[in-house]
Amino acid sequence: MANSLRGVLPIVPTPFRADGSVDLSSLGRLVEFAVGRGASGVVYPGVASEDVQLTTDERQEALETVVRVAGSRLPVLAGVNAGAPEEMVALARIAAETGVSGAMAMAIPAMGGETEAWFHKISDALNGGTIILQNLFAPRGADLNAAQMLDLARNVPAIRYVKEEGVPSGHKVSQLVGGADGILDGIIGGGGARYLFEELERGAIATMPAIELLELHVALLRAYGGHNRARAMEIYERTLPLLLVQAPFRMRMTKLILKHRGLIETDIVREKLPEMDAALQGLVIEFYEKAMSVLEMADA
Repeated sequence: MANSLRGVLPIVPTPFRADGSVDLSSLGRLVEFAVGRGASGVVYPGVASEDVQLTTDERQEALETVVRVAGSRLPVLAGVNAGAPEEMVALARIAAETGVSGAMAMAIPAMGGETEAWFHKISDALNGGTIILQNLFAPRGADLNAAQMLDLARNVPAIRYVKEEGVPSGHKVSQLVGGADGILDGIIGGGGARYLFEELERGAIATMPAIELLELHVALLRAYGGHNRARAMEIYERTLPLLLVQAPFRMRMTKLILKHRGLIETDIVREKLPEMDAALQGLVIEFYEKAMSVLEMADA
C-alpha cells in the first residue's frame, strides 16, 4: 500500500439500534456513503467508532460488514487499539483474517519500555499488512515525540504512516515530514480535522477525521491539492464552528448529523459524553447546513 494513502480516510462510527445493539444495516449504509462521496479509504473501528465500548465479537462482526460492503472499491484499515497490548495483537490477527488492507495501532502506556517489541508482534499478526501508527496524548496514548515515532518506524518496517493526534499537532507534523524520507510514506492528520489546514501546510498528505463532514473534507483536500488555497481555506473556515462543538461532544455530534441525513436510525452512543440539549442540536444542524452550502458555490 506504499504511497497509496492520500486524501480523506474517515473513521466509520458504530451505529446502534434502539435496543443498544450494533446496527449492521446502518453501518453498511455509512460505508456506501463513504464510497459514493469520495473517501480514499475507510477506517474501522477507531476512537470515533467507540472502539473500547465494543466487545471483541461486536468488533469482528462489524469489521466483517465494513470489509464486505467496501469490497474492492476502497481500502479498509482496521483499528486494533485496546487497553492492553496483547489484546491489540489478538485484534490484529482477527483483522488480518478479515482481509483488511492494513491496521491503525496506537502506542499505549501499557507497552512501557517494550513498545517496539509489541509493534513487531502486531506486525507479525497482520501478516504483511501496513501499519498506521496512531499517536495520541495521555492517558490513552503514549504521546510519543517525533524522534521516538521515527525510530519506531525505522525499526518496524510495517509502520509506513503516522497519524498525529497531538493538540497542537503542527510542530510534530513538520518534524515527522522533515524526517520521514526513507522511513515513512506519509503523515496523516488527526484530531478530528480541527487543525487540518495547518497540517496540509506542513506537509500532511491525508486526514483521518470522523465521517459526518466527509464531502467538505474531500472538497477541501481536492482544492488544496489543485493549488486553490483560497478555496480550501474557505471550506475549512465553514467547518470550524462544527469542529468546536465536536471537541467535547464527539460522537454525539457525528451521530446527530448522520441521523439528520437519514444514514443511521438512532444517535445513541455508548461512550460517556456530555448531553446535547435541543438548543445545541438545532444550532449544530444550522451550522451544518450553512457549511454544506459552500459546496454549492462555484470554485473561486
